[in-house]
Amino acid sequence: MATALILFGFVWMVVAALIGLLLARRHELAQVQLEEIAAKGKLIDYHRVDAVYKWNKTVHAHAFLFSIVAVLIGLALSRMNYPEAVTDVLAGALMVAVAVWTLGGLRSNRPLMVIGDLTLLVSVMVAAIGMARAL
Repeated sequence: MATALILFGFVWMVVAALIGLLLARRHELAQVQLEEIAAKGKLIDYHRVDAVYKWNKTVHAHAFLFSIVAVLIGLALSRMNYPEAVTDVLAGALMVAVAVWTLGGLRSNRPLMVIGDLTLLVSVMVAAIGMARAL
């Protein structure tokens, strides 16, 4: 399962990079839109458009960083002092956490983001304990 987790992490890096490419394209559009809104003096609309763009940057960064965590834990999975069933569940949980948080972030769906965050947090804790047990 370690290989599957590592592969998933690299694939999700591609997903995060594609989100980044779309975000880069939107940057120019957002800048034009912000300039137009500023010229009209609509401060609330300006901040709304700016906040949406910044949120999308957050999603891009989280998707990338979560996938890096998945790869790193995948590389360490065989060194953890756990039975194979536990490492399989851990790998599966990490894959779910990364995908669920990214999808929740793209949709600004807080319950999905909380599920992804908590699943990632618990998975990292389990991985750390597994590495500590291997000492």
